[in-house]
Formats: sequence, structure tokens, C-alpha cells
Amino acid sequence: MTTSTTLNGAAGEVGGARQVNGSVTPVVRSPLPTRERRPGLLALGLVVVLGAGALFGWLYSTAGEKTPALVVTSKIPVGQVIERTDLSTVDVAGAVTAIAGGNLDSVVGERASVTLLPGTLLQRSMITDTDPLPAGRVQVGVAVRASQLPADGVVPGDRVTVLRLGSAQPADATSEPKVLVDGAAVDAVREDPTQAGTTLVTLLVTSAQGPAVAAASGAGSAALIKVAAS
Repeated sequence: MTTSTTLNGAAGEVGGARQVNGSVTPVVRSPLPTRERRPGLLALGLVVVLGAGALFGWLYSTAGEKTPALVVTSKIPVGQVIERTDLSTVDVAGAVTAIAGGNLDSVVGERASVTLLPGTLLQRSMITDTDPLPAGRVQVGVAVRASQLPADGVVPGDRVTVLRLGSAQPADATSEPKVLVDGAAVDAVREDPTQAGTTLVTLLVTSAQGPAVAAASGAGSAALIKVAAS
């Protein structure tokens, strides 16, 4: 038995073909769109991932990296020649401005341009090849209590008048304050580690003034007045 399909002259589709007025014409269908591949973007993404991994690895490997640097092991007054026994090396992490441990020999024989305390990381600005003490000047240490200093203290570079305070006894000939030095230069300042509330100040004075200032400090009667720089 044969079955025929009649579309009365109208167009229609039968079994994937198109029938127009009795003629069957194959239907050509457009292919489905496919996702376009972009190899350039894939390559760029791969480079970014690999680069990030490499950077992380480098940061991780260098996080604990330390560099040997020179450190002061004993007190070195300003102007004193630096000896090998005054220095050691310590491993320091991160970027530092201290002198590298491998340059130790270049420091031995130099002079301290400032007073160096134990534990200080040594920098080039702290040493000199000349004697920083002016001719005819000496260093003298003064221990002063808070009441014998300006409220904001003093710092290296300040200029001060050094007084010897008078005695508490009215009949004492030394009851009036006396100016020992007018315009001494402050060389170094630090808190006294052995006595709370006391500040240790190193002054540059003439060799003739040094003994009197030291005596006043020893008696606890030295006081400092900050003055304008000349």
C-alpha cells in the first residue's frame, strides 16, 4: 500500500526535505554556532598564573633571608679609634642601611664621629677618618636630674649653659649658682640605666672647663640651660 502526501501546491517539509508544488528539495540547515577559541588569551592567562606562582615562590624563599651587618659591642666615645674588639656581626632581616659584615676591615682604624653604644648597628655616618673633636676641646659627662634640665630635655647639637647650683646652706659661700660654661655643645644624650629619672649628657667644653664641670656633676649640682645657637 502506497501512501502519498499532497500539500495542494503548498510548501511543506517531509523527512528533512522541502516539498514545493510536488517537487522535493533537500533542506540545507545552518550549522549550530560554536564557541570561538582565543589561543592568545589562553596563553596570556597561563603566563599570568605561572608568573604569580614564581613570584610567590621567590617571596617565600627570601622572607627569612638575613644579611650580616656590623654591630658595636662596647662603648666608643666620639673621636676614639675603633678597634677590632669593638665590633661584631649580627644577621639582620630585610633592607638595612648598616655597614655589611664583610666590610669590617674597612672600619677598623676609623674614628667614631658620635658616641657609639653597645648594640648599635654601625652606619657610615657614624664613623670618620679624622678626629671629630675640635682642637682644644674635651668631652665631659654630666648626670642631671629632671629638675636640672629643660622640660623637653636636650638633644645632640643643642648648646647649653652649664651652672653649678648653690648650696642649700645660706651661710655657704657657694650658695649662689655659678656659670661654669657658657654655650657648651651637647654631643650625646641618654637615660641613665642605673638611676631612674637621671639623664646622662656628654658635653664638648674646653680643656680648662672640663674639671669644674666634672666636679659639679659628681656633686649632683650641675644644671643645664638651653640657649640659642650662636
